[in-house]
Amino acid sequence: MELVAESLQTSAERSRLFFVLSGEHASLPAAEVEAILDSAKLEFTVLTESYRLLFLEATSKALKVVAERSLMYNLCGIALGECEAEEDQITNLVKNLPLEDLTKDTNTFAVRAARLGGVNKVLRQEGLERDVGTLVKKQVPRLKANLSNPDLKFACVLYDNSFLIGIASSSKPSGLIAPRRPRKRPVFHPSTMPPKIARCMVNLSRAIPGGTFLDPFSGVGGISIEAAVIGCNVVGMDANPRMIRGARRNLRYFDLDALGFIHGDARHTPLHGLDAIATDPPYGRGSSTMGAKAANLFRDFLAGASSSLKKETHLCISAPEEIQVEDYAKEAGLRMTEKHLARVHRSLTRQFVVLQSA
Repeated sequence: MELVAESLQTSAERSRLFFVLSGEHASLPAAEVEAILDSAKLEFTVLTESYRLLFLEATSKALKVVAERSLMYNLCGIALGECEAEEDQITNLVKNLPLEDLTKDTNTFAVRAARLGGVNKVLRQEGLERDVGTLVKKQVPRLKANLSNPDLKFACVLYDNSFLIGIASSSKPSGLIAPRRPRKRPVFHPSTMPPKIARCMVNLSRAIPGGTFLDPFSGVGGISIEAAVIGCNVVGMDANPRMIRGARRNLRYFDLDALGFIHGDARHTPLHGLDAIATDPPYGRGSSTMGAKAANLFRDFLAGASSSLKKETHLCISAPEEIQVEDYAKEAGLRMTEKHLARVHRSLTRQFVVLQSA
């Protein structure tokens, strides 16, 4: 895979790219991919977007950038072709691919199949991998199968009533985030965001490696950890000194650096010229608002945050659905660009709102 992946990633031509999404949420995974490319200043066009599969037109550099930053994708690569999920059509599609050209710099290959949802149960994944591998081998006899470390990996995806074949560029390593789960950290707090959601919020804020990032309600550092992992210059802030100590300890545990942690009131942030903000303010369920009403806390925070951000940069905030984030943002001179709802349990639906400074 390495030789082909490098040539794909340095190509300046726009290709049809596919992203198999993890599916924890209806819209957040695709929104995260698009936000990552937006923050990297990479041009792209959304072709098709569904619950588990996203097609974009972009340069292959987009694959590398997303793989480095997203935790809500499973597999990505360059799409080669699609057809109905019928054996004869799949055979014709693979036979008509320019496999000699696609594999000219490789010696070994593998085929990996994925099924999105409970569709196409007649076609078994193991059989699909075997049959497509046989077709590839017949067309390019010099290629050898190598399931553990191939030069080139073909991805076969069954979705709806369709079949996709592509060249896989990257797949998310298994167990990548397990060590960073909240209960694995030295300091645990029940209101801490899980790593996937925390990373998604950082990415939705259009944070950039090397840029200054703030979580003004940092708690024990769940969001700060994910921002530091992707290379941001992180500043955390909290009104509770015990939380600040916990955040410092958690980042040190993962050998991560931060510019610093501030003991202070997020409604009066002393920082300006920030590149991004992502935060999950307390609202009284498992976390303390320090005596303030939740609605007032959100309103006052957003009023101050608008002057802390650079022009046309972003803030991602999580809040219960009943908090009028969009109204408070308008009062503060911030523009809402995205909103995603996620039902946590019967009495709580959380909204993830992306705001842009003027």
